[in-house]
Amino acid sequence: MDRSLQARLRQIPTAMAALSVIGFICVVALTSGVLESMHLTLTPYSFDQTTDAYLAGPSMQHPMGTDELGRDLLARIIFGSRLSISIGLTTALIAFVIGTLYGATAGYLGGKVDSWMMRGIDIAYALPDLLVMILIGLMVGRGTQGILISLGLVSWMGTARLVRAQFLQLKNEEFVEAARAQGQSHLNIVFKHLLPNAVGPIIVALTFTVPSAILSESTLSFIGLGLSPPACSWGTLASDGWRSLRAHPHLIFFPSLFIFMTVLSFNFLGDGLRDALDPRTRLSKRSL
Repeated sequence: MDRSLQARLRQIPTAMAALSVIGFICVVALTSGVLESMHLTLTPYSFDQTTDAYLAGPSMQHPMGTDELGRDLLARIIFGSRLSISIGLTTALIAFVIGTLYGATAGYLGGKVDSWMMRGIDIAYALPDLLVMILIGLMVGRGTQGILISLGLVSWMGTARLVRAQFLQLKNEEFVEAARAQGQSHLNIVFKHLLPNAVGPIIVALTFTVPSAILSESTLSFIGLGLSPPACSWGTLASDGWRSLRAHPHLIFFPSLFIFMTVLSFNFLGDGLRDALDPRTRLSKRSL
């Protein structure tokens, strides 16, 4: 990260707090995965280990309680963080790759190619996202692969439109005209001149794609089209807890709390990055 960007982010307390929360969750998720490969765990229990404490409330032994099979909810939330965060980040990466290639092609070529490609995005936008994700999930099957494919195919359109708009704005700038006058190739102009100048807004957009993907995965899991047991994410844990909401509210409260905290943190981080990268926003805030 650029030092000037870091300095500007430090002046936005909500963005720094959000970055700390996201960093903590990612470190816990990564650490739990490394320890599991060594047959170790962050908690005294593994995510699928059953105990005699069925549907126990929060206690010193089980800080977040247990589920109907006696499995420690804290251990399952830590395990679920790996899948939820990885799904969110992978979906953002898929959206970046597909959306950037599609939008850059449309924006750089322009004309009829741009018009036809944008009509394709309009058609894709007309399809209900949830319906598309359900159909793809049914065709591919339940599991991480099906979720990633379905989320990736519905999350790239916004990135493509953003990249197209940036390229349409930048391709007539003087530094691009100078590159053309020097005889540089189209690929060189795109990857060395246009894309680096458009990457700021793209990164901001991707920070909003991650929480959207986490919420979408939670929705799929909540309606029974998510991961297959014993694998779990925050969405599957919330879905399991919904069935016993009144009798054992801790089963849905803690997974929902982590979903809320993560989504809110990514939104705050996205707002902070937008303010830090856009000088007009900073100037308008100073004038208030």
